[in-house]
Amino acid sequence: MPRTIKLTTNFLRRESGFGDFQIPHGLRTLGDLLRHIGRQADFIFTDAEGVQLRPDIEVMINEKNMAFYPTGLKTSVKDGDWVDISLTPMGGG
Repeated sequence: MPRTIKLTTNFLRRESGFGDFQIPHGLRTLGDLLRHIGRQADFIFTDAEGVQLRPDIEVMINEKNMAFYPTGLKTSVKDGDWVDISLTPMGGG
């Protein structure tokens, strides 16, 4: 049976997966989700090793910052979860 999450983001177009998002078969973790969306959007969310988020990316799972999940990018993504991916502006000037 297909699993669906609510996906929100501040930088992807609606047709790229904004709103209800059906999780492809075999996708189990937050890291899997970010790699999948990254391929669709031609965007890299993690460091080269795929272990940590880029410093300009913030991810919330069910309104809780990913930093509070001890398993990090290995956190399971379950049916009904709400995942918010934000590109945070880097200051300067």
